[in-house]
Amino acid sequence: MPETDVIIIGSGAAGLTAALTAAGADLEVTVLEKSGLIGGTSAVSGGSIWAPVNRWLLKQGGHDSREDALAYLEAITLGNGDPDLLVAFTDNVNPMLEFVVKHTGIEFEVNPDHPDYQPHLPGAHTGGRTIQGGLFDSSQLPEPLRDRLRKSSSGVPITRLEVDTWGMDTLENWDWTLLADRMSKGIVGMGSALIGELLHGAVQRGAVVRTAAPARELVRDTAGRVCGVAVDGESGTRDILHARRGVVLASGGFEWNPDFVQRFLGRPMVAPASPPANTGDGLAMSIAIGAGLGNMSEAWWGPMIQPTGDSYDNAPLFRPTSSLRTLPGGLIVNARGRRFVNEAMNYNDMAKALANFDPVAYSYPNQPCWLVFDERFRKSYSVATCTPDSPTPNWMATASTLAELARTVGIDPDGLEHQVREFNSHAVRGEDPEFHRGESVYDTYRGDARVIPNRTLRPLEEGPYYAVPLLLGCLGTKGGPLTDASGQVIDIWGTPIPGLFACGNVAASAFGTGYPGAGATLAAGMTFGYLAGQALAAS
Repeated sequence: MPETDVIIIGSGAAGLTAALTAAGADLEVTVLEKSGLIGGTSAVSGGSIWAPVNRWLLKQGGHDSREDALAYLEAITLGNGDPDLLVAFTDNVNPMLEFVVKHTGIEFEVNPDHPDYQPHLPGAHTGGRTIQGGLFDSSQLPEPLRDRLRKSSSGVPITRLEVDTWGMDTLENWDWTLLADRMSKGIVGMGSALIGELLHGAVQRGAVVRTAAPARELVRDTAGRVCGVAVDGESGTRDILHARRGVVLASGGFEWNPDFVQRFLGRPMVAPASPPANTGDGLAMSIAIGAGLGNMSEAWWGPMIQPTGDSYDNAPLFRPTSSLRTLPGGLIVNARGRRFVNEAMNYNDMAKALANFDPVAYSYPNQPCWLVFDERFRKSYSVATCTPDSPTPNWMATASTLAELARTVGIDPDGLEHQVREFNSHAVRGEDPEFHRGESVYDTYRGDARVIPNRTLRPLEEGPYYAVPLLLGCLGTKGGPLTDASGQVIDIWGTPIPGLFACGNVAASAFGTGYPGAGATLAAGMTFGYLAGQALAAS
């Protein structure tokens, strides 16, 4: 039967970092990817990495410290994070980055203005912990891998810093001639570029990547050590691939498995924004051999919008609203017509308000909810795929008055009119005494700098008025098998399972319920992939 030193299940940034690390130690590595495309959730991400005390920040004269990072992680996890994992992340995220830079062509830049997601907490920083890569020329990849590199839903070859400069919600200002030229040359950006760099580095060091190769079962020897994987072949057969050193689970979350979502999340999450191959295969395989589980009710939450007809990999496409919600001239209300959250706060924590449960009404009062905005907003900003000069699509409700709009979508008309009057009475002065929108450094990272005195809010003005529903979604789940500080999976009794490691969204997140900042998902996945690769090399 075929053998290799290390099997990596999943081809996202976590798995490819593990593959790069193991291959860099002269191990024979095979990466198994369930779908026909390489990159998983990482490829459709912004490609940012959250790295405290990174050298790109320090080189620009910024300051940070290990003590600040650990204090912030303690606070953002509400004291419920595993201290060993938080220390392992903090002490190894930068060695991981140095390794990646050395063994790939990636060049990082610091984003000095992007704040941590909860900038008021102890140890938080107002910028510089998020770093971002550039573009990648996919023609560097050997055939057929270059055609199997997963692109974002838009396929636009742009960098994260360009998006910030050109405006996420002003698509008409983008340099589409430049972007078209890049696209014609096979250049990709953001998450696809990160994956391309990692894939190129791993393959150059001998790693083999198999696509359309779903892993179905972990194989153990008589001593209980994980020593291989059962893989479905293209002909319908099931083959066993043996691993001399071990197996790394890096297969993503379970957000596209309705049964698992209902069983574990316990919240009405209906809008996953990841590729639909994330159905919890790694979770199921780890449960089958007795892995301990953690963080199963948590995800990287986000409020999503779904333009009718949008699809990706033959499944509905749900789009994040990170910038859209922060723009002046709009507000978010529930069916009572009431606001319930600071619209400009980070997507993970804002989305938790969508999942609030009212024990008296015995319902989720903030689902459904809508972003309501005026004509000036409509003519100023893009809403998902709808630009200011394009016809109003059927998924965007519109009416000449607020009351008529409310009746159209199912909002209480009196409630909405009262809320807008109340909101406007404060917004005219740039104030939000109820939810403090626009007061934190995170809020003002986005918004519209042309609007003063508060770039995130202004009164709703003349109609017509518009409404689009916001859905409770996620970028991926963050619960799964528990691991130790090297990424090795531990069983329900706390004992390491020989030969089995896990990293990325398949594993119980080191950050627990928290989300430290932009790029924290990739940072943790890649760091523990790096540690798993090191441990396998040393075994």
